Amino acid sequence: MKRYGPEYWDKYGTYRTPIAFHLSLLILLRAYFIWIIAALSRRPELDLMSLVFRSKSDFFSALAIGAIAIIPAVVFCLRRPQKNAASAARFARIWRFMRWPLLVCAAIDLSWLVIQAAHSYYQFSMFLALQMVTVLWVLLYLAKSRYLTVFFNDWPDPETDNKRH
Repeated sequence: MKRYGPEYWDKYGTYRTPIAFHLSLLILLRAYFIWIIAALSRRPELDLMSLVFRSKSDFFSALAIGAIAIIPAVVFCLRRPQKNAASAARFARIWRFMRWPLLVCAAIDLSWLVIQAAHSYYQFSMFLALQMVTVLWVLLYLAKSRYLTVFFNDWPDPETDNKRH
């Protein structure tokens, strides 16, 4: 039984993805997005990576932390009706638990940001403070959202062949 009304459903009869979920993925995978933007800019006078990360080890740490959120992001990209009922059931079982890797990723990310602040002797940095606030928001959102509980328990039904002849 659906907990929210039809205004929350997409064309497949599953719950729509909340915008905050997309923003959460963007925040948790920000190192990958910055890396892609820096690779695409190809401007040597603008070293985007050095503006965001103090050292290569900080960059690789951010990539490692963000890697935890890649699996839920990939499964989310596959969240559409499957042709095979067995694969739909398998993905539904996997999707049900994808909130936990996102929570772990957000908690580790916030811890890493606090460690970075400690290494700079808690000297105020606007960039670090903004990251800490947004990651804290993601952590609270993933932990407290009632809609996400329903969203992670919902998977599209397998496709049916309703071809007219």
